[in-house]
Amino acid sequence: MVKAGFLLKKLLANKLRINLFVIGVMLTLLAMLALPFPADAGGNESINRQHSPSADAAAAGGDGNGFQTTPENAYADGGGYAVDIASGTGNNGDPTAGQTDKHNFYNYGISIPTGSAISGITVRADIAVDALTYNPYTAIRLSWDGGTSWTTVTVSPPDKYQTLTATAETTYTFGGSSDTWGRAWTAEELSDANFQVQVINGDTQNGSSPRNFSLDWLPVAVTFTSPWDSYQSDYSTVWGDQGVNGAYNSSYTTVYMNGTGFAATTYNVAFYDAGASGGQKVATVTDISLTGGELRTSLYLGDKTSFTAGTWHAVASPPAALPSPRPMMRLPAPRIPIACSPMTPST
Repeated sequence: MVKAGFLLKKLLANKLRINLFVIGVMLTLLAMLALPFPADAGGNESINRQHSPSADAAAAGGDGNGFQTTPENAYADGGGYAVDIASGTGNNGDPTAGQTDKHNFYNYGISIPTGSAISGITVRADIAVDALTYNPYTAIRLSWDGGTSWTTVTVSPPDKYQTLTATAETTYTFGGSSDTWGRAWTAEELSDANFQVQVINGDTQNGSSPRNFSLDWLPVAVTFTSPWDSYQSDYSTVWGDQGVNGAYNSSYTTVYMNGTGFAATTYNVAFYDAGASGGQKVATVTDISLTGGELRTSLYLGDKTSFTAGTWHAVASPPAALPSPRPMMRLPAPRIPIACSPMTPST
């Protein structure tokens, strides 16, 4: 009877130790699940690139000549003015009607990876006007098929339509980084073969406009998320070592990157080949400083001819924008001390 009682007492003690240990492990797991786990860094960040036109043509409407004086001056900032003199004919209060002067700008050289998600398009227009009488305005619309179709412009409430507020050159912004102008865009629709920007000038006078409009610059910024991992990018170009702009040939041994518009710091530059879905990351060159205000670097490929030829891409990022992800914590499997002490009967 004494031995039986002793055995029962030992069994109950062991069971209690086991239950307390299991409860402790469960409480620890619950506490750790309540803690915020760090997310992996990187992966498909939004990129914004700005481009300028390199071609133009007056469109039908108004007096038919658009910016009749030096329209090419709108290709760059501060290079003089493209001038629309005595804009339009008749009542040109309706921007898209036949009485307003219109001018198309294109060949922006926009090249983004196929499969990118385009979240916004911003058009900047640096405009001056000779007087504010009759409420002069500028409207902007975009084409995705070479000028056959256009996005919409509304006067009230104003959308892609702005009444000019000063005679001196002033920057007016149309659209934005999260504004897709009422449609879904593809990378192909932003190519030189398809993408155009139309500038429309007019005023609210019930008759021909006496206003003279002067356009200094008409850049376009596209905000998109690439299908490859990226963090931050300014406009950049990549070309082969024989000077073929924007293309890499498998006979080349080096590709180069030359980017403008970068802040004065050091950068990591990731190179992507021209493969499907935006290409594959080939390598990253680190700690590159600006040279003459530009970011210049290269990647030596040696005899690596297996990369896809065509347009390569480079993504430049300050080192601080590339945090290393912290490893997730893993718990070891618990060891439960069952029957951790031998049971010896008393004498």
